[in-house]
Amino acid sequence: MNNSQSRTQTKMLIYNLPIDINRQLCRLLDHDDKWKDLAGYHMKFDPFEIMGIEQTARAKVISPTNQLLTQWGQMNHNANELFILLHKMDQVPAMYCLRSVVDEKYLPLLTRRRNGGQNRPVVPVDVNGNRPGAPCNGSSSLPLPVQLLEQGNQLPSSSHSRVSVPNSEDESSSVGNTSSTHGVGQSRDNGAENDDFIRQHVSAIPLLKYEDLRESTNNWSKSNLLGQGGFGQVYKGEWKLLTVAVKRLANNDGKNRELIREMCLNQYRHDNILPLYGYSLGGPEACLVYQLMAGGSLEQRLRCKTQHPPLSWSQRHRISHGVARGLLFLHTMTGTPLIHGDIKPANILLDQCTIPKIGDFGLARKGPYGEERTHLKVSRVHGTRAYLPDEYLRSRCLSPAVDVFSYGVVLVEIATGLRAILPPPPDRPREPLLLSDHIHQLANDRVDFTTLEDRMISGTQLSNSQLCKEFIEIGIHCTAVSRRERPNMMQVYKKLDAMNFPGRNTN
Repeated sequence: MNNSQSRTQTKMLIYNLPIDINRQLCRLLDHDDKWKDLAGYHMKFDPFEIMGIEQTARAKVISPTNQLLTQWGQMNHNANELFILLHKMDQVPAMYCLRSVVDEKYLPLLTRRRNGGQNRPVVPVDVNGNRPGAPCNGSSSLPLPVQLLEQGNQLPSSSHSRVSVPNSEDESSSVGNTSSTHGVGQSRDNGAENDDFIRQHVSAIPLLKYEDLRESTNNWSKSNLLGQGGFGQVYKGEWKLLTVAVKRLANNDGKNRELIREMCLNQYRHDNILPLYGYSLGGPEACLVYQLMAGGSLEQRLRCKTQHPPLSWSQRHRISHGVARGLLFLHTMTGTPLIHGDIKPANILLDQCTIPKIGDFGLARKGPYGEERTHLKVSRVHGTRAYLPDEYLRSRCLSPAVDVFSYGVVLVEIATGLRAILPPPPDRPREPLLLSDHIHQLANDRVDFTTLEDRMISGTQLSNSQLCKEFIEIGIHCTAVSRRERPNMMQVYKKLDAMNFPGRNTN
């Protein structure tokens, strides 16, 4: 019996895959977390199982794809089945990895379209999934579902109705949370395929009923309103015996783009990133459901807008350290960094132990790919003015250094209690009004930074003026005018991690 006959008659079980094939699959499917699409949409793992796979892989320091194949293989699945699932995902390079271990009758799938069995040539793609020689533009920094929205395509909903995004252009101010829509009037003949693709990318996140969320918030009761921003209102709710925060998105001006961004980008699981529990597309408004953070936002705590006492220095350090850790993860988790784009105290949420979690990924974008690329040129600037550097505001240069600058402003706020935009004195207007400019001016004037400690704790038993000085110095480094002079988040994290002071590990 020759090898071809043997291969045709024997199904290669997943746990028997050759090491080199397994390694190639891991390399391809780890990129951009394609393994999550495979696990959730095609292998039918539920969100909690996917989270467990990721956490196990992280603990073992192995590929999450390897962990997924191990668990799936324990159910006696074989290479033929995996080959078919990869075909449904259009993962041609991964299919090629398996061509030597699948039955010959499946090999024609390498050149066959899913819709109708029409033959097509196999087009090579690079590691980013781009065709060689294909034109590049600013939209490549967005997840594909967001690109589909910006091209005028429609979204799936739980009631099979569609949420449309108008083909309009809305130029918003750079101050505060901003959003824009930019449709190009494309044909919608491929709507079903687009819906299918979007479902693949959000498959790990539960789709919830709008009526259940409305009931959980007592019909959007004002007494449950936690806050509101540019994208909608946030309510406290009780869902599945959990206390949650429900973000009710404004449907005007195509702002459902935030929904898709959050569903795509919040699948990145980390201790310092706010987890997305679920979403709803079936009602009058789209909704996002999050873990409710009992400690409120950093903004509320710094301004003493809650019943909590002022933050101690151990808490301020824990918050700064955790946010740095979360940003480090976003900037380094794959070959392409994820840039949050709107780091500020209002978007840093605290649990009951003041462990911080970064939230609100509505403005997040994928950054430059490859070590030789330092930044992207974007068509529009979004974010909150006081936290954005000049190279982004003036030249539209987007890079991880934008988040570093924003983080530096937050660090100075944590140390001093000052706001990012300073009010002018009553007698005369004073420049600069931005905290980032103001703190650099104080540095040029050789002001003693130990005197700038937050007045809420200065002179009390919570005081640590030396730590205040160290925080401000890191903040000044992070807000350097030139992005090349700013540290990366690894350097910032290491500085904070190395700090040792009395009471560091207390509340």
